Amino acid sequence: MPVETIPALFEHQERAVDFILKHNGIGALYMDMGTGKTRAAIETFSRLRKDNPELKMVVIAPLSLLASAWGEDIVKFSDFTYYNAHDDGLPKQLKEDILLINFEAVIQKKNAAIISFIKNNLLVIDESSKLKNHSAKTTKTVLSFKDLPKYKVIMSGTPAPNSPLEYWGQMEFLRDWTLHKSFFAFRNSYFHLQRGNQIMNLQQGQIVSRKMMREIMTKGWQYEITPINLKKLMERINPLIFWAKKEDCLTLPEQVDEIRTVELSVNQKRIYKEMKNDLITEIKNTPITAQVALAKLMKLREITSGFAINTSGQEMDIGESPKIDELNEVIDEAGNQQQIIWACFKWDINKICSTLQDRFGEGCYRTLYSATKDHQASINEFKGGEARFLVANPHSAAHGLTFTNCSLETFFSLDYSYEYYVQAKARIHRAGQTKSCTYVHLVAKDTIDEQILKCLREKGDVNQIAYEMMR
Repeated sequence: MPVETIPALFEHQERAVDFILKHNGIGALYMDMGTGKTRAAIETFSRLRKDNPELKMVVIAPLSLLASAWGEDIVKFSDFTYYNAHDDGLPKQLKEDILLINFEAVIQKKNAAIISFIKNNLLVIDESSKLKNHSAKTTKTVLSFKDLPKYKVIMSGTPAPNSPLEYWGQMEFLRDWTLHKSFFAFRNSYFHLQRGNQIMNLQQGQIVSRKMMREIMTKGWQYEITPINLKKLMERINPLIFWAKKEDCLTLPEQVDEIRTVELSVNQKRIYKEMKNDLITEIKNTPITAQVALAKLMKLREITSGFAINTSGQEMDIGESPKIDELNEVIDEAGNQQQIIWACFKWDINKICSTLQDRFGEGCYRTLYSATKDHQASINEFKGGEARFLVANPHSAAHGLTFTNCSLETFFSLDYSYEYYVQAKARIHRAGQTKSCTYVHLVAKDTIDEQILKCLREKGDVNQIAYEMMR
């Protein structure tokens, strides 16, 4: 893409890039969802590259973000080339400017090739909150690379969603001894064990066996931090961090679309392929209108969600739902902010509600769909902040409602109606909204999901979906 056609950075993105450059290419971009972390990282690479034309960038990110977030933004905001290691496997030689690889692949393929690509280049860790567990394979693998790159950037909207303990791995990656070389020494320096009003003091250097620790934790003791120690901890790490809260980014666009590409499970792919072949054959061998074809292709939409309706009309759970896994990732990244989750099928809504209840308790959500007993109560309680989530079907909640208490929507599944899609987005983007609105779309790779979203974004004719699938 010619440089002159690339849109200018927003003011907060410019400050983010300047922050990393002033810190010699090392730092954390802790920026809320929808504030443009990816764009800031690409621009950082661009400016570092001016002084080092041979510099490469390696991005380790969740699989769902490789093509849909990083790939699209690289094309949109730069003239760099990139290589997606998930799609094509690790190259023998990196001819492109940027290498994209997911966390799981890094763990599985930890080898000389990856090391050679990272060495003396820029390494970006997207969704660095994945380093929150000091003993996890992900954390150990990424920390094994920490001395290789010349420049290091980590990115997250919610870097420590559960506890300040989760900062250790991220800071240790950026700079040795930022908090403490040992996680356990760090924990004992800043935290204490507490159960109710009881406090258990562990002396610095005191050794506690795993068996003793398991016994302590099973009795209700938890690691807590005092306000004074939290202040000390934050003062220690803040020099490495650029913070950007959505409400402070006044130059943000009014609406931001984000696509999360979801990989179907092996079982889902098998079922989807069989169903697609059977349906396409059935449609092609029968004089049939596009609308009827779309109704038949609904079965493919069901499979991407994680279920299928059998010949008796029963909803059969396939047993795996990568979309649910990705929804959990979105929830974690969003922190405590409210959000609307749009879903087209009753199975989707029930599965989502069950997931939310398991994680946050029964009172965390309200619903708006055909089975909701009191629609007005759900509306009032979500608007009043009594519930963090609203799980809704666009046909039940797309028109006339105002939810400016919320600025985040996730589309778990989509139907063919452009009208309902636009109206669903408009529930939060209307008079009284004070924040930029973010819309996250969960899209199953190489499925009808992609055709539907393409049609909706381009305001296309829904009949085209059927024609494309049959073709």
